[in-house]
Amino acid sequence: MSSQAQLPEAPQDTLVRLRARQAAHPIWDSRLLQACRAGHLTKADFYYLFGQYDHYSRNFTRCLAGLMANCESDLFRARLSENLWEEGGGAAPETRHAAIFRRFLVDALEIEPETIVYADSTRYFVQSYLSHCLQADGAAGAAFLSLGTEGIIARLYGDFVAGLTQAGIPEADLTFFRLHMASDDAHAETIEQLMVSYADAPGWSETCMLAMNRALDLRHGFFDALYETLQHRRVAQVFDRIHARQSLAADLPADAPLSHRLSEHGQPMYQNTNERLNIQFSVERVPFAAEVIDPRIVRIPAGKYNENHRHAHETVFYIVQGTGQVIIDDRTIPVQAGDIAFVPRWATHQSQNTGAGEMVILALTDFGLTGRAAIGDAFHTPRHQATEPSPPEPVQGEPPSR
Repeated sequence: MSSQAQLPEAPQDTLVRLRARQAAHPIWDSRLLQACRAGHLTKADFYYLFGQYDHYSRNFTRCLAGLMANCESDLFRARLSENLWEEGGGAAPETRHAAIFRRFLVDALEIEPETIVYADSTRYFVQSYLSHCLQADGAAGAAFLSLGTEGIIARLYGDFVAGLTQAGIPEADLTFFRLHMASDDAHAETIEQLMVSYADAPGWSETCMLAMNRALDLRHGFFDALYETLQHRRVAQVFDRIHARQSLAADLPADAPLSHRLSEHGQPMYQNTNERLNIQFSVERVPFAAEVIDPRIVRIPAGKYNENHRHAHETVFYIVQGTGQVIIDDRTIPVQAGDIAFVPRWATHQSQNTGAGEMVILALTDFGLTGRAAIGDAFHTPRHQATEPSPPEPVQGEPPSR
């Protein structure tokens, strides 16, 4: 029985397969990029993110130089030197890309670049990137920097621009990103041609796949570390005050209320009426200067409901007045004045007034904590947008790694 030898894959077919793998890499679904695209990151978040990214920007030309040193072809070394020349600003070093990026840090985010303290995860990312470029052979180095790096910039920086724009950064401050989105395709093409020049080498296809994935995996890990730090930064000041064991009452203004009468209305927060769904209610906030507990008063007219909704904060209801029921997921809890009900985090719930008079509920939530901790659409609803507490802005002179 004869067998026909399998023909090797044509380089162009390999490129198609590599680009498909690049486009489907998990980095595009990373929590950081999802948050950028959705507009969930604040200027304070970008303060940290791009403060750390500066370490990569400062060292990228070293990665190109490493690839150039391992390239056997004098023609491709000459073409790579063009890339380096452009990255370095050509005859005007003050326009080098790293300098343009630092101007973005200063002008858009008010960061003093020389004060940045790089996190260990950031140093690991940049050192791993540089080590690969210095140690890899020509094919692996070219795949790493073309398909794994330069070839993703237009899409990656498009996500960054989407997030920055939604965070209020003006277009005039986005020069660095626009420049790279326009020029890096040409840079990627040069390095990709170098990669293809090794197509006759044994195992070339697998070498390129592994190198491309290595670059994308390193960046994905870096992004995950950034995201986790953003989460921590949003609540770090609360944690610091907890561990300081000092009374926060001393920091309150002399006229800050420490008591409230239910007969007095609080700060209007939200109200809604939907006749079709029998919804009519209002919410007001008790004006305490609390940083975690967020007390609210819910008022529901006779026979009406509030919305069926869910959120990140857990809630304790104290029924001040009236009778009704609280539906929590698939459970219905009858309540009357003096009762207490608990709504777990993320449970779908609705309060319904079944009595003849107004139903008044004191709702105690941990919104002051979850409103800072959650990155996502947990609070991007009409009810919460106007009152969502923003993550604390960086303290003047604070290194972006904290």
